[in-house]
Amino acid sequence: MTATAAVVSLFNPTCGVLANAAALLSQVDTVVVVDDGSPQDPSRILFELSAMGCLVERLAENSGIAAALNAGISAALAGAAKPGYILTMDQDSLLDDGYVAALLSAATAALEAGVPVGMVAPNSVRGLPVRRGALLNGIQLGGEPIQSGLLIPVPVLERLGLFQGSLFIDGVDSEFYLRCTAKGLRSVIAPDAALDHSLGSSTTAILFGKTVSVGGQPLEVRTAAAWRYYYLFRNRILLTRQYGRRFPLWTLKGFLADYRHLAIVTLLAPGRRTRLANALHGIVDGVRGVSGQRRHR
Repeated sequence: MTATAAVVSLFNPTCGVLANAAALLSQVDTVVVVDDGSPQDPSRILFELSAMGCLVERLAENSGIAAALNAGISAALAGAAKPGYILTMDQDSLLDDGYVAALLSAATAALEAGVPVGMVAPNSVRGLPVRRGALLNGIQLGGEPIQSGLLIPVPVLERLGLFQGSLFIDGVDSEFYLRCTAKGLRSVIAPDAALDHSLGSSTTAILFGKTVSVGGQPLEVRTAAAWRYYYLFRNRILLTRQYGRRFPLWTLKGFLADYRHLAIVTLLAPGRRTRLANALHGIVDGVRGVSGQRRHR
């Protein structure tokens, strides 16, 4: 079977990453964990990860998800046994048994069917809708996947390059998907793979100081951390500058989804002022073409 290396980006990791790493070690040949300049000293957890058999890399400062994944991929490819596939993971994603085997099986089936594989994503991500495309030669194509739990053939990375570090965070997976699509490479769904992944946090909806209920139950609204709205809205504009002409429908749907979400959380979720201020600064910097880590003014 083709060797696979998993690359995990860490930031202020907790002990929960140990169980996730153990699940990875049982399914892949190499696990590279990259601490992205955590301000809370991660030395003890990194030591335990190393003792478990993970290769540990540390970035001197917080450089963003793309830079962390790129550092891990580079370390994996520099090893004695070069992998054929890279599995990118967030620290809070947990794999089911047989997950990686299911992705590898889907990649093999797609290649045998003449489908050019850019990436392989799971059939389901708990708590999130999985976008699906058409069938091609009997292979289920996917839409834009999330970065965590994504299997990428090493030849694709060698041909197209690594993740775009200038985005820092948010939109990194979207950019790579669009880059693959522009080159005729497909996103493939692994029908037997499911990923347990947490995204954002839920808060009780409040309108005019009162809890909003539906069917007698408090309504829950999912939000990202307030600072993330800067990158969400800035990077949407930066990606539009790069890919808008080539992918106008993707661009339109993305803008509609982002602004619909912002309207909902502004109406119903606490923290409105900070969230809106971050989104506005992101829009301004996106129009100005600012990239990289946010420069606070």
